[in-house]
Amino acid sequence: MKENSRSIEPPRVSDVLRAHFLTLDGVTQDRLAQAMCVSRHSISELMNDRRSITAPMAVRLAYVLGTDAEFWLNLQQARDLFEARRDLDGTLGDLTPIRATVTEADVVGLRSRR
Repeated sequence: MKENSRSIEPPRVSDVLRAHFLTLDGVTQDRLAQAMCVSRHSISELMNDRRSITAPMAVRLAYVLGTDAEFWLNLQQARDLFEARRDLDGTLGDLTPIRATVTEADVVGLRSRR
C-alpha cells in the first residue's frame, strides 16, 4: 500500500451496512439478524462498532446481501490496519527494524526461485 493511501480513513462496516444495505427495501437490523440466523444483539454490535467482522460473519453477510465474503473481510481489514497505524503512530519510531524493507516483488521472487 502506498504511504499516502494509509492516511485515508476507510469506512466503517457499520457505515457501509447502514448506507448501502439497511436503507434498501426496508431492511432492519431485526430482519438482517433473522436472515443471517444470528442474534439481533450481534447485528446491533456490528452497527455500533463494538464487533468486528469475522470470517463466518462475512460469509453470512455475503450470502444474505448478495456480495462476497472478501468484500466484508477486506473492509474490516482496511479499518483494522488504519486504526492500528493511527494508534501506533507515535510509538513506531521506538521500534528497531531487523531487516531492510521487503517488497511484494521481493517475496514473489523468493517464491519463484525455490
